[in-house]
Amino acid sequence: MQSSNEENISSSEDSKSDFETLEEFIGFKGKALKDLDAAKSELEKRAAQIQELATKTSEQFGGAIKINSDLKGKITFLQDLISSLSRKNEELEQANKELQKQKEENVKLTKDLRNNLEKVVLKEKEIELQRDYLSRQVDEKSSELMKSEKLAIIGELASRMAHDLRNPLSTIKNTIELMESKPKLKIEEKLQYYGKLRRAMNRMSHQVDDVLDFVRTSELKLQPYSVLDIINIVKDSITIPNDVTVKIEQENVRINCDYRKIEAVFTNLLLNAIQAVETKGEVHIRIIDNANDVLIAFEDSGNGIEPQNLSKIFDPLFTTKQLGTGLGLSICKSIVEQHGGNITVKNNPTTFLVRLPKNL
Repeated sequence: MQSSNEENISSSEDSKSDFETLEEFIGFKGKALKDLDAAKSELEKRAAQIQELATKTSEQFGGAIKINSDLKGKITFLQDLISSLSRKNEELEQANKELQKQKEENVKLTKDLRNNLEKVVLKEKEIELQRDYLSRQVDEKSSELMKSEKLAIIGELASRMAHDLRNPLSTIKNTIELMESKPKLKIEEKLQYYGKLRRAMNRMSHQVDDVLDFVRTSELKLQPYSVLDIINIVKDSITIPNDVTVKIEQENVRINCDYRKIEAVFTNLLLNAIQAVETKGEVHIRIIDNANDVLIAFEDSGNGIEPQNLSKIFDPLFTTKQLGTGLGLSICKSIVEQHGGNITVKNNPTTFLVRLPKNL
């Protein structure tokens, strides 16, 4: 009985132990399931993170591939650039060698040129000395030639003057003889004879003055004068026919000149212009301010100068007038050139143009 109770007690204890074990198992199972759920959630979370990381990694890897491709292209470009620069450097080195060679040649050429230049300078000095000597020789010969020409002209002029003066001297001689043959002359007759004598003497005086002006050369006495004032004085000092009009443009320009000589030039040109229009016409005098020069034009409405005479109009002794000496325009040309200017003539209409520097 006791054994049966012990067995029952033992069986009851075993049943209790199995129950406790079952409860423990159930508790462990529940905990395991919770742990599994937590692990599953953690795994899912980790999987999402890994998926996100994989996506980002894939994107970064794609970017890295693109960057790598760009870098590869740039490396290729740099390699090509380096290769090109290397070729250029070789070309520059070659060019530098050629330049160095050229520099050496230039140094040698410069040295040769310097030597040649010294020779040229010496030759130029020698030529300059020869030129100066020849210039002096030419000036001396020209002076001698001018003197010879002037002497020849004076000789011809003396011959012409002897002929020209014979006529007024004959007039004077005949007039005096007539006056002596008539002791009792009327006033009218005396005035008539005196007029003949005066005209003959004026003609002789004019011819002598022309010759003296042509032969003698005096230094210029320069002073500032108004061209317009000189022309107006000349106009007022000569007799102008009633049917001849003289117009003067009122342009006031001052120049340095020898008043007496320039007045003689303007007087000669104005008288020639008045004589060219004969009994009726117009003389127009223009004064033109031309920077450093002044131009004075004497224009007349006459018949003009014969074309074949234009080139000879300023030659000494050339004249188309019966009573002229042929020295008037030649003297004008000489005076104007002495002032550093020039004088020209043209037809249609006949115009004598005088150019004079303002500040001689």
